[in-house]
Amino acid sequence: MCRTTAVAQLSDTAGGLNDLAAGELLTVDGIDAAFAAISERAGADPMNVVEIVITGQVVTVQAVDPAAPTELNQWTYTASHVGDLRPVDYNDDTEALQQNLFPVTDVPATAIMTAVDNAIGASGIADGAVQSVVVKRNLPFSDDLQILVSVQGERSNKQVRADATGQVTDVL
Repeated sequence: MCRTTAVAQLSDTAGGLNDLAAGELLTVDGIDAAFAAISERAGADPMNVVEIVITGQVVTVQAVDPAAPTELNQWTYTASHVGDLRPVDYNDDTEALQQNLFPVTDVPATAIMTAVDNAIGASGIADGAVQSVVVKRNLPFSDDLQILVSVQGERSNKQVRADATGQVTDVL
């Protein structure tokens, strides 16, 4: 659907922004604060999103503009600041855009943190740490929302998949 995912675009900004970031975002309060700030800038409450990417210092959301529902924009939150929007090219496939959209409230911060809290143990990686969290639909396999948690250790890494409630469903 999108040529560049939020994960790929995140690498464009993460280096410089991490130095500015104040506080850990991978908490219920941090995620809620980021969602509230981005929602205010995007002009939508709740936001309809395609993808959410969370690291310890950055939250990136791809959300539709409520005033122009065929326009997909990326918003980045770090250091208590929402950056300027970046248009996302989705090849004008409005059908795919609509299929991938979900209200950000469908996956609350508490569910995301439940997935994060369960991921390290489920991964089986000793001294593993969560590197990133991605929330999106599991298309084309199902319409279900999924939370993907990347856990990395010194010698291995795993992706832990969870459902919209944060319950682990698979470890890869």
